[in-house]
Amino acid sequence: MSESSLKRWADSGKIAVVRTEGGHRRIDISEAVRFVRESGVQLVRPDVLGLAEVAAVANEDGQGEALYQHLAAGNLPEVRGLLVGMYLRGQAVAAICDGPILAAMTRLGELWRHDSAGVFIEHRATDLIVQAVTQLRALIEQPRESHRAVGGAPAGDPYLLPSMLAATVLASEGVRAVNLGPDTPIGSLRHAVAHHQPRLVWLSVSSPPPPGLGAELGRFARELTDTGATLVIGGRHRADVAAAARGATVVTTMAELAAFARGLSVGARG
Repeated sequence: MSESSLKRWADSGKIAVVRTEGGHRRIDISEAVRFVRESGVQLVRPDVLGLAEVAAVANEDGQGEALYQHLAAGNLPEVRGLLVGMYLRGQAVAAICDGPILAAMTRLGELWRHDSAGVFIEHRATDLIVQAVTQLRALIEQPRESHRAVGGAPAGDPYLLPSMLAATVLASEGVRAVNLGPDTPIGSLRHAVAHHQPRLVWLSVSSPPPPGLGAELGRFARELTDTGATLVIGGRHRADVAAAARGATVVTTMAELAAFARGLSVGARG
């Protein structure tokens, strides 16, 4: 896809355009990305959309392995190019999270066992993924009218990435997601629920939970039912709270979270 192709499709109405104050036509990047994904056209000039990094890694084989190697080496442009390239080629955000990102970060998380620099490499890689996912989320077209979700990780859980990925997956499903991030007390989630009135509240449990968290989440889930919202629990230590968190929905993958969000959207339209 070239710049001339973009103009031709805009003329035909296949790509939505907006008018600037000076009367010029402008195509939002998120709208162009939507069209590329839905039409399956090849993006010949990614730099036209400000995505030059995509071209730099377009010919790399084995993108899951390539992602791991670039994360380990600290190569931000290549990491961003790989993730955005996967998305432009039509891969679901949930599949990118469950596949290449999970595989790469799991391997990086084991480096400390045999490499004295392992913790440094893992923490740097986490920062690279955060930056790349932030860019990816900015490319996702967000409907003006859609249901809301809020979430984070519970108090004492320092992990940043899982909840951030959950928010990006929900955004890719048309949900207006507010990510409160790591170490979020249940009381803060209650304030967020009162303010945003979400249909979905997610909690990513990645650290071993303190005693009693499951029961507290069960009470919170029942409170949410009265507001029309559902508590969805995921994360590496989800099973440690699932039994006591009666009334909550437990998901094991980002794909399951995405499917749950789609179900809410269908229910709202019905």
